[in-house]
Amino acid sequence: MKIAIIRRRYTFHGGAEGFSQELIKQLSLAGNEIHIYAIEWENVEAKNVYFHKVPAITFNSFLRDLTFAVFSSFILKKHRKRYDIIQSHDKTLYQDIYRAGDGCHIEWLKQRWKRIGIAGKLSILLNPYHWLILKLEQKIFRQHRFKKIIAISEMVKRNIIDNYEVSPDDIKVIYNGVDADRFHPDNINKYRDETRKQFGLTENDFVVLFVGSGFERKGVGHLIKAVRSISEPVAVLIVGKGSENKLKEMVGHQKVIFCGPQKNIERFYAAADIFVFPTIYEPFGNVHLEALASGLPVITTKNSGAAEIIEDGKNGFVVDVPEDFKAIAEKIKFFLDGDKLRSAGENARRTAEKFTFQKHIEKIMSFYKDIIAQQ
Repeated sequence: MKIAIIRRRYTFHGGAEGFSQELIKQLSLAGNEIHIYAIEWENVEAKNVYFHKVPAITFNSFLRDLTFAVFSSFILKKHRKRYDIIQSHDKTLYQDIYRAGDGCHIEWLKQRWKRIGIAGKLSILLNPYHWLILKLEQKIFRQHRFKKIIAISEMVKRNIIDNYEVSPDDIKVIYNGVDADRFHPDNINKYRDETRKQFGLTENDFVVLFVGSGFERKGVGHLIKAVRSISEPVAVLIVGKGSENKLKEMVGHQKVIFCGPQKNIERFYAAADIFVFPTIYEPFGNVHLEALASGLPVITTKNSGAAEIIEDGKNGFVVDVPEDFKAIAEKIKFFLDGDKLRSAGENARRTAEKFTFQKHIEKIMSFYKDIIAQQ
C-alpha cells in the first residue's frame, strides 16, 4: 500500500512527534511505502520511507500554518493517483483521513476561556493565529474535507460532533498505541537507582512524576498545590518544557524538581511511583500509556481522553476538574499504601498491554482497507 502522511514538522521530540515517528516506522515494517509531506524533517531509519518538501513561509506561525495548509493541499491533489491513502496529522485541506490528534482547537479555547481573566480573553480574541486555526478547523469539518476522521478518544469524537455537527458515522475512534517493550516495569532494575541519585532522591522517597511541555494547559500548578497540601513527604519530578519561575514560588515544603526536557524518558517512569497529569485539555496524551506500560498508576482529569482507560482505584484515578487539588492530593495519598500501589501498578501494565503499537497498526491497516474498498 502507498500511503501519504502530511505532517508539518517531522521530528523525534514531543509526544505527538514521537507517535508519528513510531506510526511511520510500524507502517513501513508492515510492508507499506510511506511518503511524508513536511516543511522539515529528521532522517528516519526505516525502509520504504520517502520525504517530500512542502514550501511554506515560515516567518511566523500564522503564515507557516496557512501556507502549509494551502501548498500541501495543492501538491496532494496533483499527486492524488499515486497513493492509496492520504492521511493528515495537521490542519490541512485535502486528505482521505484527517487524524484529529490535536483534538478540537475550539474546545481547548473554551476550556481556557473559563479559567482566565479579561486580559487573557482579549489576548485570545486579538491573536490572529487562533482565528486561523479555527478557520482551518471549520473548513475541514464543515466543508467535509475528508472521507473519514480518526479521533484519538471518545472525548475528541464528542468535541467534533458537538462543535461542528459531523456525523458520528464519519468518525472512527482509534486510541494511540505504546511501545510496550521500551516502556516496561522491568526498567526499574536498569534505571531507577541511577535516575533517582541523579536528582538527589533516595530509594525510600515516594516519587510523583509529571511529563509534558506546556505547563499551564497540562496543570503543573494544580499538581504542585496538591503535593503542597500533603503532610507526608512526597517528591515530584517534572519533566518537560514550560515556564517555571511562578511554579517554583508555589512549592512549599515538598521536594519538587524541574528536570527540563529529557531524552530516554523511560528512565523517569522507572524512577517514579505514580504518574499525575491534571490537564485542562488533552485529546489523549501518550504519556498516560507510557506510564501505564511502565507499571505506574495514573491520576488524570476528565478533560483528558485517556481518562477513558483509567478505572478508579484499579489502575489510577480520574478527578473531575484540575483545579480540585484537594481531590488530587487524596488520590496521591491513596497510593502511599504499598499494597495498593503494587496492585494498581500491575493493573496499569495489564491495561497498557491492550494498547500496544502492534495492535494499533492492525486497527489502522484494517481502517485503511475499509476506506479503499469504499472508493
